[in-house]
Amino acid sequence: MAIALGRERNGVQADINVTPLIDVVLVLLIIFMVLTPSMLKHLRIAVPNQATDAAAASPGEIPIVVEYTAQRKLTVNTEPVSPDALATKLAERLRSDAKRVVFFKAEDQAPYGEVVRLMDVARGAGAKILAVVTK
Repeated sequence: MAIALGRERNGVQADINVTPLIDVVLVLLIIFMVLTPSMLKHLRIAVPNQATDAAAASPGEIPIVVEYTAQRKLTVNTEPVSPDALATKLAERLRSDAKRVVFFKAEDQAPYGEVVRLMDVARGAGAKILAVVTK
């Protein structure tokens, strides 16, 4: 309720009393200040040491990259290969690869089912890890 001092009005005053509004805003501010730290999520990330990264990647090994285009052209490390000969080609290269990783690079317009079938062929040829290369 507002009080008019020095005036002789006997009626309702049109001015807004902002004291209750400030009280409510301060209470909400305190509530959010208390709750915000408890709402934050903490993420634990395991970052490998540099020594293990350097030991894992040997400089002499060439990664095996299988590329498949929307025109259904298949290449292994930029060498054209027919889909029927992919299993034998990958098996030859995976014999000398200690990690047995095969990278797949497929265009966006390439048929999804055929790319998955090629990944199955690579897994059957002896690949332990299949990686998808993105842009």
